[in-house]
Amino acid sequence: MSYHVISLDLLTVNRANDRHGELDNETAAIAWLFNNRRRQMRNLAKDIVETGGIFEPPLVHKVGSAYVVYDGNRRVTCLKLIARPRKAPDADLQKFFVTLKSEWKGTFPTKILCRVETDRDKIDDILFRRHTGTQSGVGQSTWDGKMKTTFINRTGKGGKLNLADEIEERLAQAGKLPGKRKIPRSNLNRLLSAEAFRHRVGISAAKGRFEYIRNEDKVIDALARIADDLANRAITLDDVWDIDRKSAYLDKLESEGVLPTAADAVKKTSKTKTKAQPSRSKKPAKETPRTTLIPPRRLRCSVGRSLAAPTRHLAGAAIQARTQRSSQRYRCSLSCFARAFG
Repeated sequence: MSYHVISLDLLTVNRANDRHGELDNETAAIAWLFNNRRRQMRNLAKDIVETGGIFEPPLVHKVGSAYVVYDGNRRVTCLKLIARPRKAPDADLQKFFVTLKSEWKGTFPTKILCRVETDRDKIDDILFRRHTGTQSGVGQSTWDGKMKTTFINRTGKGGKLNLADEIEERLAQAGKLPGKRKIPRSNLNRLLSAEAFRHRVGISAAKGRFEYIRNEDKVIDALARIADDLANRAITLDDVWDIDRKSAYLDKLESEGVLPTAADAVKKTSKTKTKAQPSRSKKPAKETPRTTLIPPRRLRCSVGRSLAAPTRHLAGAAIQARTQRSSQRYRCSLSCFARAFG
């Protein structure tokens, strides 16, 4: 194993990459990456431009005068297309890479550091451990959700909100940017990577939203001081590397009266909303479509109940009338019998 700085022109995207298997040539391999991973490839290319390069050297094997890439094909592809946008698979991607090349800061690198392996079996061993899972600890271990959160809280990277951008924008609006020097955004994000540190400065980024929790003027003054210290290298990455050093720097600002205090807390106004009481009126029951001539049971029951009372009343009246008529006939018969034998 050795590391060499190799020209991009000598690097060949692997046409037999394990992602897709054997293809005709490098052009086909590049086309496959964009046909199947277009969004990811665009995001990777933008990240390379924003960071100014790649962080891990590609793994390559020399074949003749060229070097075939065995690990890092996506990174090498992006670099080659930024260098020569016309090699992109279609017009839209060509335009995309032309724009990216114009956004590159400084001189674009024509050579990159690569890890060169001469033993093919060693290359396969490396790929096996990098790309086939954790293998009970043998392979490369991935982070779970808690591990990722710990990293974000420590470094300020990977969150939905770019706090440094938000702070710089507000300092610019207040006219308190640190002169001509640029603010090291990564260091600012690292310093304010957790809510505990942000609260000491008077801000919050809970739920991905920038918010003042102390008097805005006091907070802006504190942020201006921090930005000035970072821009003028009064504090460096070493001073904000871990929790103890971040706390020490903020303690120093607090002792100088730079940070806002509890007396500067923003008063939240409570808003009470009167909810309209829902109407308690019952909705009329929906009628069930008739499918037979016989009325539904509930209708028969309701009709029966409505007719029951008058029916009982009429029946009682009829019985009473018959009784009265029978009594009259009985009295008439007694009267007639008495006259006949009296």
